[in-house]
Amino acid sequence: MLAVLDNLTHPPLPTSGIAGLVGRPLWLEARSPFELRDLRRSPYWKGEGFPAGDGRPALLMPGFLASPRSTNALAHVMSQAGWDVHTAAIGRNAGPAHRSVNSARADLYRLTERSGQPATIIGHSRGGQFARILAVQSPDLVTQVIGLGTPLRVKYPSFFLMKLPAEILDKAWRWGFFGAVDKGQEEAIENLRFVPTPAHIDVVSIWSKTDGIVDWRLSVHPDVLSIEIDASHIGMLSSIAGIEGVAKALTRQMAQQPVNSPLPPRQIGATVSEVSAAGTGD
Repeated sequence: MLAVLDNLTHPPLPTSGIAGLVGRPLWLEARSPFELRDLRRSPYWKGEGFPAGDGRPALLMPGFLASPRSTNALAHVMSQAGWDVHTAAIGRNAGPAHRSVNSARADLYRLTERSGQPATIIGHSRGGQFARILAVQSPDLVTQVIGLGTPLRVKYPSFFLMKLPAEILDKAWRWGFFGAVDKGQEEAIENLRFVPTPAHIDVVSIWSKTDGIVDWRLSVHPDVLSIEIDASHIGMLSSIAGIEGVAKALTRQMAQQPVNSPLPPRQIGATVSEVSAAGTGD
C-alpha cells in the first residue's frame, strides 16, 4: 500500500500516556529481513522502475543507533538508477546532535561541490530530523528533504525503547561522559530543530502505521507532504514499500524541477572550508 496525502491541516494527535510508552507493535520489526530479501528479488534492485538520477546528488542519513550500512540497500537502488549517492559519515548517529549535523554538513558541501547541483537529503528516523536542520542551515545546497519514520513534532518518540536510551545518552553527553561537548553549538542545533524549512525546499514524510518503533502520527506535519507505506521501521530504507515511497517523492520533486538548478558560483569551491571551520568546536 502506498498513499500520497496532501498536507494535513489537522494532523492526528500521537498516542500518549502508558499506551505511548509501550503501545508500539514491536514484533512487526521481525519482518525486516524478509523485506530486504523481497527487495533484492525485485526489479528495483537493478534500478528498474526507479526515477533516473542522471547524476543528481543524494545524501543519505541513518537513524539513531543505526549502522551506516542501514542505508546500503537504498544507496544501491539509487546508484543503479544513476544517482550520485553518499551516506553521511555520522557513524551510528548516537552522539551529540551538533557533531552529527556538522559532519553531515561537510559531506553535503563536498557532494554538492562535486556535482555543482543542490542535493536531495534522505534521512531515516533521527537522520530525517537532521536532514531538515541541514536544509535550514544551507538552503542553497538542498532541493528536497525526505524523512522516513522521522518524528517531526517531537525530539524523541514516546516509545520507551527509543525514548529511554535517547534521553540517557543526551544527559550523558551534556554531562561530559563521552568527552567535551560544545554546549553552544548543541544549543544552536536544538534551536533549529523545529524551524520551518525554506519554502523552495520540498519536504516529504514517509511513514507506516505498522512501524513498530515510531508512532506514525509523529511523522505527520501540516507543512509536509505525507506518503503512507506499509513497512517496518527498520525496513523503511530496505523494503519495496520504502523504495516505492522514496521513488514517489523524488518523481514529484523532479516533475516540479525537471533539471537541478546549478549552485550559485560563490557556493562552489568555498563550501568545504566554511563548514570545516564551523565544526571546529567539536
